[in-house]
Amino acid sequence: MKRAGRPAEQLTVDELVRYGPLGHAEMLVGENLTRPVSRVALVSDLDQVRRCGPGTAVVLTGGLALGAWAVESALRLAWERSAACLVCPAVTGLTQASAQLARRMRLPVFVVTGDTAACALELAAAIASPEAARARLAARCAELFAERSNVRGIVGVINSEVPGVLVALVAPDGHVIAGQASADRAEHRIRVDVPGPDGRRWAELVAAVAGPPSPTWGETVRLILRLARAPLAASVARERVDAVHDAERGRVALTALFAAAGADAEPAGRENPGNGGWSVPEEVLGWRVEGRHVAVFLRSDTTLDSATASPGVVSAWQEAVQELPLVPWDQGWASWWTGDDITVEQVVGTLRRNLTRMRSPIPLSGGVGRAAAGAEGLRESLSQAVLAAGVTVRDGHGTVRSFDELGYRVLLASLSQPELVGSARVVLADLLAAPDGPVLVTTLAALLDCSGSTSQAAAQLGVHRNTVLGRVERIRARGVDLDRPDQRLALHLACYALLPEMS
Repeated sequence: MKRAGRPAEQLTVDELVRYGPLGHAEMLVGENLTRPVSRVALVSDLDQVRRCGPGTAVVLTGGLALGAWAVESALRLAWERSAACLVCPAVTGLTQASAQLARRMRLPVFVVTGDTAACALELAAAIASPEAARARLAARCAELFAERSNVRGIVGVINSEVPGVLVALVAPDGHVIAGQASADRAEHRIRVDVPGPDGRRWAELVAAVAGPPSPTWGETVRLILRLARAPLAASVARERVDAVHDAERGRVALTALFAAAGADAEPAGRENPGNGGWSVPEEVLGWRVEGRHVAVFLRSDTTLDSATASPGVVSAWQEAVQELPLVPWDQGWASWWTGDDITVEQVVGTLRRNLTRMRSPIPLSGGVGRAAAGAEGLRESLSQAVLAAGVTVRDGHGTVRSFDELGYRVLLASLSQPELVGSARVVLADLLAAPDGPVLVTTLAALLDCSGSTSQAAAQLGVHRNTVLGRVERIRARGVDLDRPDQRLALHLACYALLPEMS
């Protein structure tokens, strides 16, 4: 890290190692590299070391470095004079004892091949023009950005190449996408917005520095962060395109797999594209078809077409659940967990956590099928998950329920045909005409779900029992007789047909 308040024109030892003349030197002692370097001294005798000021890079000539006693004396004198570092020629009197002494002193020591006078000149040139050295750093980072193909690689370039800086790529919700999570908690940070492929703010690059950075160094770090924005946006766009392409290939392969298992599994309303030359999923996306599966299905109550939403949904899923694909299926998206010991309860909990983490462009809820084996079992589990998701989609974003948990209620998820909805509006016209008609319909559905128990209905709705009792009185006042068993089934069906409009 950079020392707080150091002059803007000074480079640190670490910077000289990262992108300066010391980059090709052997670092014998790598302690305390954050020291700023103010000047360079090429010394041929110990008296010259005694005249060096603080922050000096002391470079020994070949003659002085031949004896171990002379090197150790130079080390002690450099330490006493608060030198920034010591540079020795390759043919040197440095011993293990000398290196241990330097480590105790926390004095950086470097060994260079060739003429140390040439190294001293290069160091002096870099120190005299620190902006040129930092421009070389920015150019090197830009070159490495172009060579990286993913977000983590691009952020990793900054963390590995920019000395004394920790960087994280942070989502708007605070989730760390890549990099060092501690960067977002540092006291002194430099922030740069990162646009997504659509040009809107997608994330933020946060660089942590030690102490308030000098204006020059702060601008250098900010420049490098800005240089990373375009490669990051391109990488995200490429990942999304690849994810959607793989997902569509997966849909076709999953259709082919179910057809091969003897089931007509192509969702209604889609044309069968054929297998397009693709083989079964395990050869396309590495899926496991044999074994014990628990299928999941995601749905949204948004009116946005699923094909339009797929790129964002699939990309968000891959960020949260990297090990599993997500396939466009029916009016939503399908996936599954596979394992001999996998349980429905585990999948429900995992899916619920992942939906919370996902940065999906639309709200999602999920259904989970039963555990089953093989391709035919997977088809059945997915059909159950689709039905379960038809119920959870009415409960809002992040809701996850299993087929077994819902029981026969999953059948009510299919009650959305226009004819039934139209009939329900006629039957419940008086109830819907009330100022709080949608609330009364929702309450009536919950009451019928709970066999008339106002306490259970209150718990399901998240309100007080007295609130439910008040609504029941208003429901009765609108002509709904809750005491007639022959009307309860029709009322229940009518309520569920209208519930999607009530949310």
